[in-house]
Order: sequence, then structure tokens, then C-alpha cells
Amino acid sequence: MSSTVDSIATPLVRGVLGALSSLGIALAVVVVPALAAQVAGTDSSATALDAILIGLSVLVLGHGGGIMVDTGVIAGPVTMTPFGLLILLLLLSALAMRRVGRALRPVRDDGVLRSGALRDAGSALGMYALVYAIGLAVLAGIGRSVDTSPVITSAVVSGLMVAVVGGVLGMLWSLRREPTDAVPGVRVLDLLPAPYGDVVRAALLALTGLFGLGMAFVVVMLLFSVPAQSALFDGLAPGIAGGFVLTLIQLALLPLAAVWALTVLLGGTIGVGTSTGISLDGAETGVLPALPILGALPEPGDFPAALWLLLILPTIPVALGAVRLVRDVAHLERREQITAWVAYPGVVIIACLLLAGLSTGGIGDGRLVHVGPQMSTLALPLIGIVVVSTALVIAVLVSPLIPWSRSTLGSVRARVEAAESSEHDDAEKQGEAGERGRHDAVAERSALLARFARRNAPVQAAASAAEEDPEGADDEIDAWALPAAEASADGAAEEVARDDASAMGEAEGNAAGAEESTAGAEESTAGAEEAPATGSARRKSWLSRRTDR
Repeated sequence: MSSTVDSIATPLVRGVLGALSSLGIALAVVVVPALAAQVAGTDSSATALDAILIGLSVLVLGHGGGIMVDTGVIAGPVTMTPFGLLILLLLLSALAMRRVGRALRPVRDDGVLRSGALRDAGSALGMYALVYAIGLAVLAGIGRSVDTSPVITSAVVSGLMVAVVGGVLGMLWSLRREPTDAVPGVRVLDLLPAPYGDVVRAALLALTGLFGLGMAFVVVMLLFSVPAQSALFDGLAPGIAGGFVLTLIQLALLPLAAVWALTVLLGGTIGVGTSTGISLDGAETGVLPALPILGALPEPGDFPAALWLLLILPTIPVALGAVRLVRDVAHLERREQITAWVAYPGVVIIACLLLAGLSTGGIGDGRLVHVGPQMSTLALPLIGIVVVSTALVIAVLVSPLIPWSRSTLGSVRARVEAAESSEHDDAEKQGEAGERGRHDAVAERSALLARFARRNAPVQAAASAAEEDPEGADDEIDAWALPAAEASADGAAEEVARDDASAMGEAEGNAAGAEESTAGAEESTAGAEEAPATGSARRKSWLSRRTDR
């Protein structure tokens, strides 16, 4: 075969090889645990062939097909799909076709699809799906036994569905490539025309969040029902190998239980048999199979009305997906944006209904003939939750509601800040005025005292000299010093009186300081008057001494 994929035989052969490898791995996944359980079950009368036949029946169920059972306890068709096994089979198909797609090299080194890439990919995918469906039908025919017999037509249809869905995902996965310095990167969703790639991306985000919400709810229920599950497990007494197989079966059913829990959270009802139902209103159950995971189901009875508040939880992932969509299509034209806004809730609703439909089934013709979500109770609340959540997000993010709210809050905030600033400025002005008044009063008082001290300096100096050296003062004081001292004392007294009157008229608050200054002036005046008198007495004794001479 040519390595450049010039021959049409190359993609066909690769598709056949990919289908055979996928079927081989899937067969090992179901047969090996069945053989392990048969070997470990010493009390069982089943042979290795019986274990292989049971494994083949489980393989058909895992693809979504049906089997006919007649074991005495259960009689009739069994169509309950273990979602965990179905997800694993889809992943195996995707991985196989991813390898085929990379081997076909549909993208050149410059990041452009090569000539004939779509033809080769379609040929490989078609051959893969055909061989896979035929191979599963052959295995279903081999798996027929006295107790169980897979339905071949359902095996073909379900095998074809798994091969096509998984194969398409694998081929798209093979196109993905990280960007380099010379070659641009390739993203699968970017290959879709706008705005459908953005719609698919937002829908995947919402569906992943919804499924995770259902899984979290199941885990919480399992944690609260550990004693009941332990009692069921002890009653079965499966042993080590049997316990391992039983655990695998429950893991395969865990995603199915997550879809059931999501149905209840969306406002729907799930049935676990005839005349039974579990919803947010209450639970009504009957006799159930002795499977430990079923011990997590609530006890029969009515639930509180407040439990309906759980409807808020599914709106969160739907709203997150809508937010992502609005941001991704913001740069597009209005017509394309409207197309995306309308397509997003439709895709989410259809996907949820499809999951709920695949999770329904039956076990025999008895009271478990219908197990799973009741579609008639799910459709209306699902539509309401998805549409209302999307509409609210669009109304908030696209309509002028947020800009108007921001402008309104901004204007109110600006007015409040302006009022606070004005009050602060007024308070500062009042404080500055009061401080200025206090400083003015202190300055006036200091100036008054300075003027008084300056004008009374000669008198005070003479008085101090007389007190220190009474005898030497007679030689220093001349005839003109006495009239000058007396005039200075009189003028100081008059000036102090005028200053006191002026100070009392200008500032009443400085009265105490003015009184102190006046008292000081009077004391200085008295001292000045005493100094001339002493000088006169001493002068007379000097004259008398002159006369005696």
C-alpha cells in the first residue's frame, strides 16, 4: 500500500482493521470478568462456555441492544442499557478511528486538507461501521443459549450507531493539531461554520455541567445510604471475584443512575416498575432487584415542598453555557447572533431528551417492564428551565439593562461622593477659621506685651542699677536722668492705659492678659517713682557735703 494514500484500498483496509480491533477489545472487556466470576464461583454450576455466552449478551446490552431472557425469575426482553459500558464502547471506537484518521493524514503540513482527504475518511468510516455492525451481529448470534438470546436486529442497529458516532468523533479528533511557529493549529469546532461551532461548544459545556450535577447527586445519595447497600451486599455474599464483578456492574450502571437523578432535578419523574415513581414530590417504590446500588433510592413517602428549590441547580450550567455563547458570538452580525441564541436551547433540550430516552428500558414482562425516566413528565419542565435560563442571560448581557444599571449606580455614587466632599470641605473651613481666630488672639496679646516691654526698658534698667549699686548710682545719674525717667514713667503709664482701653474694645477674650499687663505697668511705675526719690535724697547729702567743704 502507498504511504501517500493514493489507493482507495488503503482507507478501506484501515477501516476493517480498526473495526476488528475495536470488537476484540470490547469482547475482552465483557468476557474476562465473566470468566473470572465463573472460576471464583465454586457453588455455581455454570461452565466457562456459559460465562462467555453471558458476556456476549452483556456486550449487546452495552451497545444499546436487547436480549431475551427466560430464567424463571425474569422472563421477557431486557433492554436496560448500562451507560458506563456504552461510554466505554464509544471511546474505543473513537480511539480506533483516531488512529485510522492519523494514518490517512488528511491534513497537509501547511495545515490545509489534502486532495481526496474527505473521500478517504468517508471510505474508512463507512467500512469501519459496516464491519463493526456485522461483527456484533455475528457475536450476538453466537451468544444465543437456552436462558438468554440476544436480538440480532437490535445488535446490528445498536452496533451501527456506536460505530458511526464513535467513528465520527475519532475522525474529528484526528484533525486536531497544536499550532507551531510555521503551521497554524487545527481545532475541531472551529471547522464548523459560524455560529454553529460556538453553539456546539456552549451546548457541550451545559451538558457536561448537567451530567456532573446528576452524578454529584447520585454520589451524595450513595453516601447517605451506605448501611442499606452494605446489607444488600452481605445478603448476596458474592465472594471476592463475584464482588469484583458486581462492582463492575454497578460502575457500568452509575452513569445511568446519574441521568435518572438529573431527570428528577429537572422536574421529571422516573419509574422503577409499574405504578411507581420518584420525583421532587415524593417516592413510591415497590419490590426491586437485590442490587446494592438500588439501596440509594429514597424510602417511599412525600417530600417537603422546599425540595422544589432544587430546580435552581440545573439552571446554573445552562446559564453558564449561555454566557459562553453570548461572549463567543459578540463579534458576529446580529442575524448570526440571533441564530445562535435560538439554536443553543434547542440543542440542549434535544440532547437531554435523547439521554433520558436512552436511559429508559425494561427488565422482563413483569412489574419492571418500564424502568427509567417518564418522558411525558420531563419535556415541559426541561423546556422551561432551559429557555428561561437562556433568555435571562441574553436579557442581562445583550440588552441595555446592565449599561443602564451601571450608569444609574454611577450617577448615584457620584452624587453621594460630591455631598460627602462638600461636607468635608465645610468642616475643614470651619476648623481653619477657629484656628485662625485663636492664633490672632495669641498674636495680639504677644504684640501688646512686646510694646509694653520695649517702652519701659530705660526705667527698668535704671531701677535695677540703683538697687544693685546704691553708692555708685550717685556718680552715674546726672541731672538730666531724673526728668527723663519721670517723663518715661508717665508716658509709659499713659500708653499702657491707652493700650488697655484699645485691647478691651477689640477683643474681650484678651481681658485677662490686658489686666496682667496693666498690673505689671503699675508696678513698674511705682518703681520708677521710688527711684527719683532715692536719687534726690542722695543728691541732697552730696550738696550738704559740698557746703561743708
